[in-house]
Amino acid sequence: MNGVGRTAELRAAVHDVLGRAIVGQQHVIDGLFIAVITGGHVLLEGVPGTAKTLMARAVAAVLDARFTRVQFTPDLLPADIIGTNVFRPDSGTFEFHPGPIFTDTLLADEINRAPAKTQAALLEAMEERQVTSEGRSMPLGDRFMVVATQNPVEYEGTYPLPEAQLDRFFFKLEVNVPDPVAESAMLRRFDAGFDPLALEAAGVHAIIDSNTLRAVRDEVRTVRIGEELLGYITAITAATRSSADLTLGASPRGAIALLRGAKAMAAMQGRDYVVPDDVKEICVPALRHRLVRRPEAEIQGIGEVAAVQRALGRVAVPR
Repeated sequence: MNGVGRTAELRAAVHDVLGRAIVGQQHVIDGLFIAVITGGHVLLEGVPGTAKTLMARAVAAVLDARFTRVQFTPDLLPADIIGTNVFRPDSGTFEFHPGPIFTDTLLADEINRAPAKTQAALLEAMEERQVTSEGRSMPLGDRFMVVATQNPVEYEGTYPLPEAQLDRFFFKLEVNVPDPVAESAMLRRFDAGFDPLALEAAGVHAIIDSNTLRAVRDEVRTVRIGEELLGYITAITAATRSSADLTLGASPRGAIALLRGAKAMAAMQGRDYVVPDDVKEICVPALRHRLVRRPEAEIQGIGEVAAVQRALGRVAVPR
């Protein structure tokens, strides 16, 4: 794959390969693809049984990436993720034993079941792609990606993610229960012998090596965006900060996510320039988790998505 349309071609290939394991969920696959090519992290929210873990494993397989799953629990400690220094009696020195965070794709399963201190162990890794132990910094590589999951309906024994951590997720994607047509297709696939633990047998294989990923990321960076659209992004984030529905609007990191996501969306469509629809398309997944609603807005039933859409509706679209 080469030329201006490399990203669009790769997107089609990713949908084809992942479609061998995942039925439907096209918007989630697109969101994960955008996160991959922009170097972002993703929070998947959905009820149990909606293939969140399968999606993370399949994306790692497509990337030919190392995959590690950590089940977050109330007794999980930061050292269980990062690793720990172990004393070696024979040499009289401490030796660092790396934890599961030293991988390419880290699935933080049910991340909101661990307390804030353990959740915070991911902050440095997500922002700087490195971890620090005993004053020693260790890189994780530019392919490192966190895919975290959480259950939106089960609150007992959970800990809300702090705003600082939520802000480090590039996208928050909602994984919905499949419609009857998609669910029937899924059942037929399982009846035919599909095994979600045997992705290679299903035809899910690596199509994005390091060189391909680097080339696509370079292509996305070259996508042009005009001053009027930079102003549009600024106006959208400003609208969230002045919204009567919110006590906390989008951060500057949220504005950067809009910029990078819009450029990726344009490249996925085979364009080397951004249009207003590219920005609007990624507003909800890029901003919904960065906002804090006022209690009265919650009482009125104004959810995350509605809060973003109401702020977006107050901003004039550039012509």
